[in-house]
Amino acid sequence: MRMGSVSRLVNLSVAFPRMVIAAGADVPHAQVFHGPPLSSDVMADLDRLLEVIAGRNAKTVGLQFPVGLRTKAVELAEEIEAKAGVTCLVSADPSFGACDVAEMPVDLIVHLGHAPMPHLRYDRVFFHDLGSPPLKDLGFVDAALPLLPRRVGLLTTYQFREWLPAIKKHLESKGHEVLIGPPDKRVAYAGQLLGCDYHTATVIEKDVDGYLYVGTGDFHPLGVAILVPDKPVIIADPERGEARDLKEVRDRILRQRHAAIARSRDAETFGIIVSKKIGQDRSGLAGDLKRLAEKHGRRAMIFLMDLVSPELLMGYRVDAWVNTACPRIAIEDILQYKQPVLTPQEFEVVLGERDWKDYVFDEIRA
Repeated sequence: MRMGSVSRLVNLSVAFPRMVIAAGADVPHAQVFHGPPLSSDVMADLDRLLEVIAGRNAKTVGLQFPVGLRTKAVELAEEIEAKAGVTCLVSADPSFGACDVAEMPVDLIVHLGHAPMPHLRYDRVFFHDLGSPPLKDLGFVDAALPLLPRRVGLLTTYQFREWLPAIKKHLESKGHEVLIGPPDKRVAYAGQLLGCDYHTATVIEKDVDGYLYVGTGDFHPLGVAILVPDKPVIIADPERGEARDLKEVRDRILRQRHAAIARSRDAETFGIIVSKKIGQDRSGLAGDLKRLAEKHGRRAMIFLMDLVSPELLMGYRVDAWVNTACPRIAIEDILQYKQPVLTPQEFEVVLGERDWKDYVFDEIRA
């Protein structure tokens, strides 16, 4: 058995019927399987998945699910074992995205719920693309109309990416000029946001007067609201069936970030967090930050981790943490940590290398 893994550099341009190959080789290392349009059923197109397993001559198959799809894990594993005659291993670790493909002692890993990052080379990984759920109505988009400027940038996450053409057409019928930003090296789809990459928003910044984000939660569009503070970011939430302006959330988060910086001003010892996850690895940046701390007479040590959590950081004698792993850690989980957790840019503010007025949201760029 071989260890499924990930390495840098991938070419997503090689097309097979109903499939995109992410590796550009005669025997593909990573595949993206596109299921039926608007399908969100984990069991959809099981026959095609079985063909891939047979074609790879896999005897052991690893399954990796995001939290929202775990309820189907046992059912899918049983079906694969029964019909393919293989042994399935289900990864019980959290799955945060295509930056976080599991290391498993299997012949093939089936990763569900995320799109591959184009700049990464995935070894023996099959991305099972479930498609978007059905777009039943546009009421939640209509709720956003009074809040939108005329020129709008349209944004979303992987889950709702297939909705964008219909929503774009609908907004244009209401008199809006709509742009969807192209992807970059870390993003697979036009208009797609990651929690660490806002290229599809910033690339069209000069051509729009505001943004409409289609999705749930605040974190993904929050980065846009901070990076482009002079333009409104409106959320059209399909689960709640409502729309809301992100300005108040943005201002509250910025106050929290200012407080974290203030608490860290007198810190003498910093712990710099580096992720083992290949899509989050910024060890080079961590080394730069360590040298920067020492330049200013502060102590700094690098901490290498896979899962970053408050419990795993307890007991270390550091005054503040600097996070180079997933940017969400410093923003969403701030109240769970005893010590302040800074982004790399906030660390520069603490050391006097950057002014607060030049504050930017942390991104991981290829």
